[in-house]
Amino acid sequence: MSRVLLSGLSNDRVELNLACALRKSGVQLFAIDNPDSPAIEWCQACGIPHMDHEFHNRFDREAIVIYRELLRAQAFDILHCLTNRALATALLATRHMDRPPTIIAYRGTMGHLHRWDPASRLSYLSPRVDAIVCVSDAVRRYLKEFDIPDSRLDVIWKGHDPAWYSASPRTALAEFGIPPDAIAVGFVGNIRPVKGADDLLRAFDGIRPEENLHLVLIGEVRDRHIEKQIGRQPHVHFLGFRPDAAPLVGACDAAVMPSIEREGLPKAMLEAMAQGIPPIVTDVGGMPELVEHEACGLVVPPRDPAALRDAIRRLARDAALRRRMGAAARARIDGPFHFRHTVEKTLALYARLLSTGTEAARL
Repeated sequence: MSRVLLSGLSNDRVELNLACALRKSGVQLFAIDNPDSPAIEWCQACGIPHMDHEFHNRFDREAIVIYRELLRAQAFDILHCLTNRALATALLATRHMDRPPTIIAYRGTMGHLHRWDPASRLSYLSPRVDAIVCVSDAVRRYLKEFDIPDSRLDVIWKGHDPAWYSASPRTALAEFGIPPDAIAVGFVGNIRPVKGADDLLRAFDGIRPEENLHLVLIGEVRDRHIEKQIGRQPHVHFLGFRPDAAPLVGACDAAVMPSIEREGLPKAMLEAMAQGIPPIVTDVGGMPELVEHEACGLVVPPRDPAALRDAIRRLARDAALRRRMGAAARARIDGPFHFRHTVEKTLALYARLLSTGTEAARL
């Protein structure tokens, strides 16, 4: 039975469910969770011993002390870090230990790592990281560019469960000025260029009023230029940050994610597909792994507002296609992208690392 210190647990639904599933599977789990987050209640409900700490930076002295005290008090086999800061401080805390625990990192995006950058060398590029859980094969390929061996890179998709979701009624969209007979396309994410938000707005510039096609933007605006564009089009509705983002997208006719780079595996698309909403995504990062073009959604080139507009129009004009792709999207989540596989693969990773030993895992 493995003894695991899970660090950086916060408000990610998959990670919260994973912690509970690992506990039920017999893993002796202790969690460091973020204060004022849902993780506290989850740990209490699942019987997971835990303590609260907010990681302030990569050199958080308090976190280093916490790690050392926990590792002295309990003989953990694995230190599983869910965030950059949790990982960096864990490496600092264990650097002079004679027998440090096996260290697992998680990587959910591409970019921001540099071969000679000290911060990168003290986190994901450190040879003392025994395994990195990659949220998609695209992330794995990105990390391989830094000569990290295959044996240290494990692709574990953040699976979801359709049973987690209950879509809002279509009437919920009327509150935002969307007619009941309109075709609604939902976008959830930080509204900034890397997410392709400006391309999405340009795509809707070419939508005519008589097409009765409406865009629902949910998320925080992170770019002033894009903020100036919002509000110019009567068929574009900006809702801001919404805790009920997933149910609202579940009330839409399609979901869109037009990212231009660095996308690991977007949670918003998994949530939409789990509710049977057909997706439109760009051929970026892990999104083509999730969305099979012409089967459960549409994949278009990035930075191409015209192609994005054509895909949106195609789904808008074909209700049968929306139903077929929506059903296939839900089946995709209920199949290879189901949460049960996330649990199985995480347990298999733990078993492999503990059976082969840390030194073998580093080869």
